[in-house]
Amino acid sequence: MKTFILADKQGITRVGIRHLLQQDTFKNPVIQEAETAGELDQHLLSYPNAVVVIDLHLSECINEISLSTYHQQYPDVHWLLFSDDIREEILNRYCANPSFSFVLKRCELNEINAALVYAMKGENFICNPITRMLLHYRRDTQTNKEHLTATEKEILKAIALGKSAKEIACERNLSVYTVITHKKNIFRKLEVNNIHDATRYALKAGLIDTIEYYI
Repeated sequence: MKTFILADKQGITRVGIRHLLQQDTFKNPVIQEAETAGELDQHLLSYPNAVVVIDLHLSECINEISLSTYHQQYPDVHWLLFSDDIREEILNRYCANPSFSFVLKRCELNEINAALVYAMKGENFICNPITRMLLHYRRDTQTNKEHLTATEKEILKAIALGKSAKEIACERNLSVYTVITHKKNIFRKLEVNNIHDATRYALKAGLIDTIEYYI
């Protein structure tokens, strides 16, 4: 019997999810609600492999910053992020993580239901609108990625993984000056001005895996 924890501030959303979970597909799951961080913690201690259905924008239990901490503390929990809009940064961070699923509140009912079924099984689910958005980002970045040389791609990957110019130089048997020059060329080609934007590009382009990045 699976446990679902509803951590959405909107009462109408909780009622709607409860209604969907009453279908035979879900085999009478345990349904808990959490309106505060304390209530969420209590439920997770009791049900460490639950499915948490949450709108990060409308939850007083958890936010985008604390989500990572909760995921580390409760590795068997499946997080179904259910919202009107999900920020690109959250998608980049967790879209490839099997413990996370994403569905928008404007999706058709059958797609929301499918997201709940996948979450119950502990499988990653990404709704069609978000999938199309991710594919669009990939196409946009793919064109620019081809402009980078093989060496530049490797150096960009190292930069995105947090390595310093000195570390990269030692690993590749290059001078620090050469690495800095490569970095400047990469930034120029990608039309970015800082490491954060370069890292976002590397994630979108698939040069680094989201799981690898957040280890």
